[in-house]
Amino acid sequence: MSSPWADQPYTLISTTSFSKDTSHAAYYVATQMSLAHNGIIRGLNSIFLQAPHIPRNDATIVRDFLIYCQCWCESMHHHHDAEETEFFPNIERITKVQGLMERNVDQHRAFTPGFERFHEYVQKCSPKDFDGGKVRSLVEDFAEPLTRHLHDEIDTLRGLDKYDSASIREAYKRLEKLLMATDNYRIGPLVFGTADRNYEGGIHDFPSVPFFVPYVIHYLFGRRYKGAWRFNPCTMWRDRRELAFTSGP
Repeated sequence: MSSPWADQPYTLISTTSFSKDTSHAAYYVATQMSLAHNGIIRGLNSIFLQAPHIPRNDATIVRDFLIYCQCWCESMHHHHDAEETEFFPNIERITKVQGLMERNVDQHRAFTPGFERFHEYVQKCSPKDFDGGKVRSLVEDFAEPLTRHLHDEIDTLRGLDKYDSASIREAYKRLEKLLMATDNYRIGPLVFGTADRNYEGGIHDFPSVPFFVPYVIHYLFGRRYKGAWRFNPCTMWRDRRELAFTSGP
């Protein structure tokens, strides 16, 4: 692609060193979480790259971009709340190691203040007051601790290979159920539109769903906030595409 794409400036997580290892569920969990985290990072990169180029004189486009940012924030909240309330406690119960996941919770706290300032801005900002430079500045305030956490958590998950494999897989299945119980109108199209099915040579099927689900996301759930999904880096079929706004004002 000729224009910057959503694999920068914040780096995606590589799974090539462990994703094919079937000896323990920890590697499967680490792979699935890496792919989920990469969706978060692509969404963040899409916001960062496009924000300065959003035409401020077009209230509809600005409003759609603010909704896109809101949905990304809501997805982040949903993901990390599910980890803290369900997944991390289950892992500590399985491993019988109190505080094993505490570093990950501490990392959540490290990026939370900046993240909440960004969330508040995109919730309260009116289209006439929108400032793409301000959006970038707010992102820069929390992006480094957030992306460091998204990478570091994968090492924690890979380290679970010394515990019972079946129990680790079951804990992740329970987390998946929580993550799927979400607002399909605001988060579903974001999840699919930030998933790249050709990542790492197309070795992953993520999210792994029946063939008809992208059609449902696109034609049903995606319609309510249709304008917001123009900022996604991928189609609902998880194919990469040029970012809509990487040049302009």
